[in-house]
Amino acid sequence: MASKTIYRAEYRKLVERLRDRREERGLSQSEVARALGWPQQRLSAVEAGARRLDVIEFFQLTSVLGLTPQRAVNLIFS
Repeated sequence: MASKTIYRAEYRKLVERLRDRREERGLSQSEVARALGWPQQRLSAVEAGARRLDVIEFFQLTSVLGLTPQRAVNLIFS
């Protein structure tokens, strides 16, 4: 049986890149969550690996982090 993507190394690396991007931009979890209309705990759970982003959430988050859709996709494959 295949493991869930949330447990795969590739997904963890993607989440690390997203967190690094947030930190590089000097944004707190609260600031990003507020911009997304999310509770801060949701972003915390994503960054901790306890909650998986769906594709829509991924593109919303990367937009708030200042990434174009193409650059966001590149995070997955780099």
